[in-house]
Amino acid sequence: MRTKALFLPFAVVTLMAASCSIYHPQAVDMPLINHRGDLRIDANASTSVWLILPDAVNINATASYGINDWLSGQLHANYGGDNWYLQAAPGGYVPLGGKAVFETYLGMGYGGSDHKDGGGSDTAGSQYYIYKGNYLLPFAQFNIGWRDLGPVDIVFGIKTGAFMPDFEYNRYHADGTVMQDHYVHYDTPNFLLEPQLQFGVGAERAKFTMRVGYTFMSDLNDASDKMYHDFLTFSAGVTLCF
Repeated sequence: MRTKALFLPFAVVTLMAASCSIYHPQAVDMPLINHRGDLRIDANASTSVWLILPDAVNINATASYGINDWLSGQLHANYGGDNWYLQAAPGGYVPLGGKAVFETYLGMGYGGSDHKDGGGSDTAGSQYYIYKGNYLLPFAQFNIGWRDLGPVDIVFGIKTGAFMPDFEYNRYHADGTVMQDHYVHYDTPNFLLEPQLQFGVGAERAKFTMRVGYTFMSDLNDASDKMYHDFLTFSAGVTLCF
């Protein structure tokens, strides 16, 4: 029993060292735009995890604006060294009375990853792997919550869309020769479901904001032992309102 308990963490680390996260939940601001000229700028740092181990650390920025009495727009970008993501979305919003707001966005995301790492050894020496590729993500986002509820904002959102990947995985011997039996090309579309919870606290014009997001993919983790997606993303940052 003790041997198994010691082996489990080692097995998890080994599996992650030999596998590739090609997507993580995006830490996008859910702004609850509520009037014409409403501008929100959000900046945060996020970390994404698969099981219990951090897998990606990103810097995120979102700008959202109320164009007229019902139309809004949003731009988002993030960067994590070996991964990046951009999205743009027009939207609509409806104040529900009091401090409550419902909003929706229809948009397109584009991202990618390019990563090289080691992973085990054999008689020819150390091996390494490289995975790289990109994806499109047409989506719909729905947010509902309360803005300026005293010093607090509370928002629940859900993104649904089609994750459309084009990724390649290659494994190499130390001398650079390809291990052909390890090659994977993944381009199967996935149904994506991404709920998110956001909490902000502070003054009317500036709030400290925290988020947690979760991603469900319909195919990815069953398709290959070489690629997976991160399930959870946690973020913290500052939101400015103008």
